[in-house]
Amino acid sequence: MADFEKLSGKNFPAAIQLSCAAIIAAFLGLGLFILFLAGGIADKVRLDAENKLVANELDRQVQLLARDQSQVSHWDNTVFALSERIDEAFVREEIAGWLWEDFDIETSIVVSADSKPLVVVERDRVLDPSEGVVFAASVEDLVSEARQNYMEQRREAGGRFVGPDKPLSKGNEMFAADIRQVDGQMGLVMAQAIIPDDEASLPDGAPQVLITFKPVTEELLQTMGETLGLADFQILHAEDVHPDLASMPATPGAAVALGDAAHPVHAAWTSARPSATIWRLSAIPMLVLLALVAGALMFVARRSAASLSALEASERQNRFLALHDALSGLPNRVQFDQALEDVISAGRYDRCAILCIDLDRFKTVNDTYGHQAGDTVIRTVANRIAETVGDAGIAARIGGDEFIVLLHNEIDKDSVSWRCDQLIESVCRPILFEGGTAAVGASIGVAWWPDNALTAKTVIRSADEALYIAKELGRGRAYFAGMPVAAVDKAAKPDCDRAPRAVNG
Repeated sequence: MADFEKLSGKNFPAAIQLSCAAIIAAFLGLGLFILFLAGGIADKVRLDAENKLVANELDRQVQLLARDQSQVSHWDNTVFALSERIDEAFVREEIAGWLWEDFDIETSIVVSADSKPLVVVERDRVLDPSEGVVFAASVEDLVSEARQNYMEQRREAGGRFVGPDKPLSKGNEMFAADIRQVDGQMGLVMAQAIIPDDEASLPDGAPQVLITFKPVTEELLQTMGETLGLADFQILHAEDVHPDLASMPATPGAAVALGDAAHPVHAAWTSARPSATIWRLSAIPMLVLLALVAGALMFVARRSAASLSALEASERQNRFLALHDALSGLPNRVQFDQALEDVISAGRYDRCAILCIDLDRFKTVNDTYGHQAGDTVIRTVANRIAETVGDAGIAARIGGDEFIVLLHNEIDKDSVSWRCDQLIESVCRPILFEGGTAAVGASIGVAWWPDNALTAKTVIRSADEALYIAKELGRGRAYFAGMPVAAVDKAAKPDCDRAPRAVNG
């Protein structure tokens, strides 16, 4: 008994210490396991959210290019200009002189039904068709897909054929797109079937296809990264992606959803990795006092929740910016086009009016007082236009000093004329800003649906042509499409001090 007590007296404290050490080690191991698991979950949630944002942004870029390219490829004039003999003037003015200057489309190639290049344009230069053979052959898969989409969705019209009513909507796409490298430069390649938009039609067989290439520039990558809230955003070959970067296939459409990791082009960025914050904030407190582990994890959970809330807020902001003008807050061209298409397709109204508005003397404000004053003028004018339109329709900003209005609520020629006068009068009121006062005016072109045109694109074009005539007649007035120019009082001088007047057809 004495020997046992003697042995116990020497070893029991050590056993307790070992037991405590074992318990501490167990809690430490459990805490490290929890941190590892929480960090992995947080990283996965964040990465899934980032992948979704990137996929949406790639799809948005495709939709923007499809919309821009469709200005030419979905147009009766294009069908007529390319149907038999190539209209060289049309190629110079509408393809070489439009797609590059307005939409930054660097290369445009029109291929025949048998995939032979008919038109080749590099920026604003028209080249020999032979110079597009190699490029056209490299994207034959996209051309074939675009043709297949057309053949599946075309409609017969009197022995000839037309495309679907909304060739850019989901399920009706007349295009195929991919991100590829061309001559050492990464860019978005799109093949779009050339189809009519109103009166023209096509014979049986494969259609001509417009191929375009829009480079992915450093400026575009920076803008996309800022929009997504992602650092070091890049478009790279898969083998060039650094292991420390998050990445996903940069393939528009279904390939992204399917996770086509074999695709040669990837989008890459530096992921926020919430796990690094979890470890940094929790490791030291856990070593000092294990009891603080629960509090540290709660703190990190709050930080993770804040990070996810910030991601959700960023996504909401991105959705807002996709449909609104950043400077004025008004709807942008995308939202306006959707609203006009909905009004026309729904058939709730017998007619509606499109007003193209252009500011007069705005360039003088920018040149005299600078762009900050110009921004103040744009915001003020946008608010005045929105207030004047009110519940009668929708107002949007579509360019530097260009606005467009859709009126559809209880309208007739007299009410539209009156509202044009109110718009001109409100714009003409002086605008105060730091350092001076601006005086700008407004000219308005008006077109009616369906009186002047049957489709959204053509009625906007009619309103834009009416705007041009209004400016030619002396600015500061509204001109209605279809009105004889000879009947307009050309002696009236545009002046913001006088009561504006609308020229009604």
